[in-house]
Amino acid sequence: MENKIIAVWGSPGSGKTITAVKIAKMLSKMKKNTLIVGCDTESPLLPLLMPARKNAPSLGDLLALPSITGLTVLQHCVPCDKNDNLAVLSYCKGENIRTYPEYSLQRAGDFISMLYETADFIVIDCTSHITIDMLTATALEKADVTFKVVNPTIKSISYIQSQKPLLQPSKFRYASQINIINNIMPDQDVAPVIDFLGNSAYCLPNVPALTNQFDSGKLLDTAFGKNARDYASTMEKMISEAVLND
Repeated sequence: MENKIIAVWGSPGSGKTITAVKIAKMLSKMKKNTLIVGCDTESPLLPLLMPARKNAPSLGDLLALPSITGLTVLQHCVPCDKNDNLAVLSYCKGENIRTYPEYSLQRAGDFISMLYETADFIVIDCTSHITIDMLTATALEKADVTFKVVNPTIKSISYIQSQKPLLQPSKFRYASQINIINNIMPDQDVAPVIDFLGNSAYCLPNVPALTNQFDSGKLLDTAFGKNARDYASTMEKMISEAVLND
């Protein structure tokens, strides 16, 4: 099995981070060495997953180094408590876009390429700002698998529609991105969303417990309840078909 980079992007508030974290957690539970990378400087990933962690290394520090090697990447990864197969690489609490110097598109590319040396699977939690965040743009270009997360709402669909022209160059492989319709309410008709997307999609139900986990910094916990079981079942199917190619 070859190492794979998985990019997760979508409209603002669509549940990209929750989706990315749950993909990473499920892969790690399959005994796959997994690294989740958070691109967002506005809402850093690490405090959402391990709010009590202090003095953690930052992705910003790594990108500011004179050169990036496999060793320096590993030195900036934060192992997850109670999960030997999962680590996090992200910005830290209190940091923002101006905390570190700007980095080049070449630096973003070097970093993404170097990630292949760190884990079996690298899940990149992208931002929604394709034209602003070079790390997100580079991840969407280089990823082996890209999931596009959409909510069944006019706002989410409109956002994806506005971003589609930006991803039309062949290097982004927009047509091969895998669609996820997220936060589907009971009895909600998603057929219009599927029609808009132009092909099939994985449908994930609204799970209030996941929102509670996000708000309380417990995204690595297991959610319970019927909706949570349906969510996990679809997630397992999605990973098996789209990531592991089983």
